[in-house]
Amino acid sequence: MSRENLLAFYQAFRTDLTLQQQLEGITEPAEYVDKAVSLGASRGFEFTHEEVAAAIADPSAFLEESIGDELNDLELAVVAGGNSGSKNQDPS
Repeated sequence: MSRENLLAFYQAFRTDLTLQQQLEGITEPAEYVDKAVSLGASRGFEFTHEEVAAAIADPSAFLEESIGDELNDLELAVVAGGNSGSKNQDPS
């Protein structure tokens, strides 16, 4: 059940600017995982540190499982391996 809660939390995160701001700027993976678990629990989504760490370790698989509609720009960049599709890239 906790995997489903993580997926539901992520769906809420995608549309909740307050949640996004609370995780924004955290660069340490362990701190990010702790904060995500804490925020999830405070909103009724129980999931484990290990599940968050696994989603971070393989974001394209997690996004594929969790997104039922179109990806936003950030999600597209993650799936594409960080390539933002900038037109100023050297084609050679």
